[in-house]
Amino acid sequence: MNLNDLIKEFGTNQHYEKKTHVFLQGDEDQFLYVIQEGVLKAYYNDVEGKEYIKSFLFSGDNIASTQALNQGKCSFSLLCLEDTRLIKLPYSKVREAASKNLELANAIIELLMSFAMKKEQREYELLCLSAEQRYEKLLKNSPNIFQQITQNNIARYLGITPVALSRIKHK
Repeated sequence: MNLNDLIKEFGTNQHYEKKTHVFLQGDEDQFLYVIQEGVLKAYYNDVEGKEYIKSFLFSGDNIASTQALNQGKCSFSLLCLEDTRLIKLPYSKVREAASKNLELANAIIELLMSFAMKKEQREYELLCLSAEQRYEKLLKNSPNIFQQITQNNIARYLGITPVALSRIKHK
């Protein structure tokens, strides 16, 4: 059994309308999600309610709250920015199948490594690059992002104000 077989056997198709949450920070959610279609925003809220955008997700991406997968609660919220189709896969089925199948276990390790690498890259960008460098990198990696994501959300993702983003764009 490989990961695609597992998704076919245990995954369920889900549809979420624009502005609907898949899960909220603090929820229990022990599922892995595969984005089939749509755009999502993963974000944190601090105790005062200020929003910090973790990532944007597009067709083909995968996401889960790793804290919630480990019997905890989601550390972030996941919001659909447009109508979205996902495959929802119970993590318990993934763990059970992976414990019996080396090929699947290796596929899960690769998936978790991609999560970790993405997180490490995001940390590096926020800690070591200027806002202008983060903006340029975002445009290089996602040239059409302004067609899918609002300027306010992009500014929050970059860790700057919308006014600062306008200044950077006009340079």
